[in-house]
Amino acid sequence: MIRLVSLGWMLLAGSLLLARPICAEPLILGFENREQWENWQEISFPGRAGTHYEFDPAAEMVCALAIASASALAHEFPGQLADYPVLSWEWRIEHVLEKGDARSRQGDDYAGRVYVNFKRDQRLSRWERARARILEVFYGREIPGRTLNFIWANRLEIDEIVTSTYTANARLVALQSGNQRAGTWVREEVNIAEYYRRAFGGEPPPIHSLALMTDSDNTGETVRSCYRNIKLATGSTVPPAPGSRP
Repeated sequence: MIRLVSLGWMLLAGSLLLARPICAEPLILGFENREQWENWQEISFPGRAGTHYEFDPAAEMVCALAIASASALAHEFPGQLADYPVLSWEWRIEHVLEKGDARSRQGDDYAGRVYVNFKRDQRLSRWERARARILEVFYGREIPGRTLNFIWANRLEIDEIVTSTYTANARLVALQSGNQRAGTWVREEVNIAEYYRRAFGGEPPPIHSLALMTDSDNTGETVRSCYRNIKLATGSTVPPAPGSRP
């Protein structure tokens, strides 16, 4: 899989315009209609074949087909974390990647992943901030800082958090693992700030963007997955289960 940080390098600040939320109702980002679909921008990587993403208006979902490929769909975060601290979505995969492994660069591919990208702040090292400024000049785009990457893994334990093999500024969080629930729709709900504290410590900086990605460029495999009901909310929309994760 292409370096996680490079996804942040390619996100175009301000390219996906959406008004600041003004009410407490959940905000639906995808994919009830074509307007919501068009608010997502495909992010490709130089030298990589792109994943094919297709909007299905009848089923209100987007499906991805990765054939030794990698690209993402990105959406600007529509406001402040305090406005919408809870992110939820549904995803369905056909199967996990046989050679996938979150602990190796060669296996850093996932049937499904959802990114939360944070804006760069002073907690990054001087060298990291200087590098980001150089890249901004080169790409003409704002470069995010840290990233939470919620994945459907195949080797990690559920709710296990590991550091990316590509950058110390990205954490991988295994919300699902293995093929036990493959072929069925699975609903996820995460409190972004709580996961940031667990993964990085301290309070999160402002959010830059969200992204979806299905990729298989490192493993060379073929994988299909679908996403729907992507929402931001002020609080949980379902009662917590005993012993459930935040």
